[in-house]
Amino acid sequence: MFTYLTKLYQLGALPVIRPGVTVKVAFGPASAASAVVGAGIVRLVATADCHIVFGTTPTADATCLFLPGNVPEYFACSTGDQVGVIQDSSAGNLYITPAI
Repeated sequence: MFTYLTKLYQLGALPVIRPGVTVKVAFGPASAASAVVGAGIVRLVATADCHIVFGTTPTADATCLFLPGNVPEYFACSTGDQVGVIQDSSAGNLYITPAI
């Protein structure tokens, strides 16, 4: 099994990061933004369905990228980006883990 996982990693098919400090951003019906993520790759997982956007002063709305709750996703971003987040139908928390 280890050989199989090693091969997936070498092919870039296995999302692996060295995790930095995870930040929690509470979200609800108004857009909320994180601090600057400071990394080129981040892992995001939310406790409820939400919409996210990356940028220097992001404001999320219902037209932004949908992130389903409890499903971790990996994203490439600029080191100066923040993550904007807004609820889809209920409030929750977005956990942002930068790759270091």
